[in-house]
Amino acid sequence: MLARPLSLALAMSLPVSVALAAQSVEITSHNLKNLLVAENQKVKAMRHEMEASRQREGYLQRSFWPSLGVESSLDSFKNSQTSKIFQPTLGIEIRSNVFNGGKDQIENDIRSLETQRLSLQEQRVAAEEIERARLHYWQILYLTEKIKLLKRSLELNRQNLNSARRRIVSGVATDSDRFEFEMKDVDLKRGIAESELESAAQLRLLRMLLGLNPDANLSLSEPLTHDHDVENVLKQSIKQDEFLYKELEILAEQENLSAETYRRAWWPQVDAFASYKKYNESMESVGPDTPADARSEIALGFKINMELSAKLESDRESVSLLKKVSAYKNLSDYQKNALEAQIKSGIDKIKFLHNQVHDAEENIARATQYYKMTQSEYGRGVKNSPDVLGASERLFDMQHKRLELLRDFQISKARVLSKMGH
Repeated sequence: MLARPLSLALAMSLPVSVALAAQSVEITSHNLKNLLVAENQKVKAMRHEMEASRQREGYLQRSFWPSLGVESSLDSFKNSQTSKIFQPTLGIEIRSNVFNGGKDQIENDIRSLETQRLSLQEQRVAAEEIERARLHYWQILYLTEKIKLLKRSLELNRQNLNSARRRIVSGVATDSDRFEFEMKDVDLKRGIAESELESAAQLRLLRMLLGLNPDANLSLSEPLTHDHDVENVLKQSIKQDEFLYKELEILAEQENLSAETYRRAWWPQVDAFASYKKYNESMESVGPDTPADARSEIALGFKINMELSAKLESDRESVSLLKKVSAYKNLSDYQKNALEAQIKSGIDKIKFLHNQVHDAEENIARATQYYKMTQSEYGRGVKNSPDVLGASERLFDMQHKRLELLRDFQISKARVLSKMGH
């Protein structure tokens, strides 16, 4: 009897497990940005903040909505002619803003600017997260190629180890020949393990940035290469970097508007009102001889309120805020100039790394030829194991240097593109 519920439970849980395990996402340098913007938690949080701010817009229109006040009571009292009686009172008043010294319009503008500022902040956070994701992405591709290179070097080292063993057996070498290669074998296996460990860590960080399941399978099949016409690629990328300094300009506008609000603190506030009140006999001005239909009053008019004493303090607040305006403008100019310098320096570094990649490729060809010559001479007994090991290490270093340059090229390009708003 227990077998059927158990199999049913397994049947229900297996599709869920398979679905989670089967989640696979193909990542490329072209779709990375869209994937991140859609699911990154920090970007989502900023988007929600911006949407929350948008809900507060339209303040000016709402400021003219009338307010309604109703009051009612049931009074118990006695007068000289009657015993204890109960009579109700009623009061209704409608009040509407007519003029508030322009402060409602200013508040409306401040709220609209806040939405713009948060929209720019969302773009800035997205750019920062995209840059981080791209750095992890290219680091993973670099580590993937490095692991392949280490495995090829390990295979090559083992071939040399076998060659050394044959020489030992034939009597033309001693055991010291194989020790060099055996020690190198240990170093290469450690390098592979370290690189695999780092790659796993980078993948975890990339999943987190993309808002993916921790167990999601990421497919990164793009080769680690570089653009040959990088200057033209960057020229075609139109700068959209205002979000990196425009936020401060908006803050300056907001503070300037707030200063204007303080300057208008003593301006009159005008409200229009209409009221209806119905009294009972408990009021001295009414009395028992007043007919019921005469115990009411209607009022229409305007109410003006001026806080003249607020001017002294508001002037100080206004001056203080204007100082902040100047500070934000200075910071905005500083950020704009720093951004231009960073982009130009980044482009210069990309050009430098591009040339270095080609130089590294030429060095790989030289190191390959040198290794083949050394290995041939080792087979003839002209060179010994340290010579072969040194030649293989030089070849590995040249190949590894090229991978590092390709990685650095792509990382530098990612940083420049991020600062350009791409």
